[in-house]
Amino acid sequence: MATKRVYKSKNREMSKFFYVLGALVMMMSCGKDIDQFIPNEKQDVVGDISRLKSKLRDDISGGITYTTSVPCFGLKAFRIDKDVVIQIPEGFVDLAQYPCTNGAFDVRVTVLDTKGEILAAGIPTISENTLLESRVELKIEILNGTSHVKLAHGKKIRILVNDPDPRERMELFYGEGDQWLQADGDPTKWDNVTNSDWFIQGDSSQNPITGVGYQTFSDSIDWVNVDVYFQIPVELRTPVCVELPEGFTNKNTAVFMVFDDYRSITNMPGDSAKMEFCEHYGSTPLGFKTTFVVISERGEGNYYFATKKATITADLTETIVPLKTPYEEIKHYIMGL
Repeated sequence: MATKRVYKSKNREMSKFFYVLGALVMMMSCGKDIDQFIPNEKQDVVGDISRLKSKLRDDISGGITYTTSVPCFGLKAFRIDKDVVIQIPEGFVDLAQYPCTNGAFDVRVTVLDTKGEILAAGIPTISENTLLESRVELKIEILNGTSHVKLAHGKKIRILVNDPDPRERMELFYGEGDQWLQADGDPTKWDNVTNSDWFIQGDSSQNPITGVGYQTFSDSIDWVNVDVYFQIPVELRTPVCVELPEGFTNKNTAVFMVFDDYRSITNMPGDSAKMEFCEHYGSTPLGFKTTFVVISERGEGNYYFATKKATITADLTETIVPLKTPYEEIKHYIMGL
């Protein structure tokens, strides 16, 4: 009888053990099902968003990049794209520092004047934590063969942008990292972009270049931008965030906020403190209509994509689930923005 009681007691103990073990397994499984991904630099992830960004940029470069030959001494005006005119001054390169070995320099200009082009290849429209509306983003390069050349000290490139209805308060900005800095460094002034019309007579082989719109002079090459600040009081702006499922991180995913009624794009990097992708400047105007765009590369050639429309409310957080999408569909959507 004693042996039977010990046997029954052991059975009861084993039953309790397996019951507790089963409950733990179920709890762990449920937790995995409901856990949302949070961008975390330390998380081991699959994919590299820089590859997808580079592919998009390379694929559209043929339609946005223009190269023209300029005499060693300068003095040339040329139209690029449908709206932009570049006028190179005399002595634009210091020939003592950069000998003109090919008889001319190449000037290469990348023109971004749509939201899709800015998203794929440009710099988000933010300056000093404030949203901008872009008229055009330009990347200007001077080349001697394959070598980059600097603009001579004191020289300025004239930039003309056609616009039949030019706005006031437009400013010139220079690209710095993932933001724009005011070219004049003075937040109280906006006189470095003027409304103008022009008539430029080239040589006998050229038709005159005419237009009306914006005129500015840049003493910097690389990224330049003609923009206007949104005049929105601080109390009418808000931070905005996006939550994505597990596996979408700041290493393999990029999130953008595209403003439906304006040529404005905000980048939303992964915020490991909030465990979300956020526009962390708190610069988004309340009431604006936007489209969130998510692109992701989770392994080479393995792309995910999603969009979601929203009207901005205070401290908005949107949950989005990207789906596996062919590359050509992603590119087609972005270039249609």
